Amino acid sequence: MLILLVLLGIIVIFAFFSARSARVRSAPAVQEVFWRVDGQKVTTTSVGVEVEAHVVVNATEEYVGSIVVKIRKDISFWPDSDYTIKTVPVNLRGGQETELELAFVPDQASAGSLRGYFVKVDFSATHTSWVMKSPYPPRLKVT
Repeated sequence: MLILLVLLGIIVIFAFFSARSARVRSAPAVQEVFWRVDGQKVTTTSVGVEVEAHVVVNATEEYVGSIVVKIRKDISFWPDSDYTIKTVPVNLRGGQETELELAFVPDQASAGSLRGYFVKVDFSATHTSWVMKSPYPPRLKVT
């Protein structure tokens, strides 16, 4: 009986210290996402023109891990699909802001089932995501 009490005490103490030392991590906040063509902010472009997606994130606390920026095709009545992906390893201090860029060339116009393109950001260390709002703009229309 004494052995069981000692083991139970060890388990309780271990659980207490493990819970106290576990640190809740939060993903950086997405501050702004925009599109650029030839240095100008745009919401519409043409097939075959290089577009840069810009994602500005701010770390609310230390964030060490990867940020995955995805350009996705917005397809009606079908699952959206990844078009271009860039993974960026980061080491951000709390309060630090960084801007991530991903260049791509749209290969289809916004017509038929393809509504356009949008940005999705995955924060690997926290297993969370941010997705651009549905309206056009901010999503990119392609002519």
